[in-house]
Amino acid sequence: MKTLVAFLLGLILGGLGMLFLPDPRRDELNAEVRKQTDALQTQVHQFGDQLKTLSLPKPEEKASPSPSASATQ
Repeated sequence: MKTLVAFLLGLILGGLGMLFLPDPRRDELNAEVRKQTDALQTQVHQFGDQLKTLSLPKPEEKASPSPSASATQ
């Protein structure tokens, strides 16, 4: 979560910097932001693929949803 917040903050600061920086530096920042965006997009796709193949364990039929009275004493 911290990484995502840092990434978004970097995008915002980069966007503001592009408004006030000279053209050569603006092009460098644009290329850097593009690399970061591509990397984030790749990670999101990989995470989505992991979620698609995730198999959750099925609950046992004999297990009771609440503890019995003898188990709490």
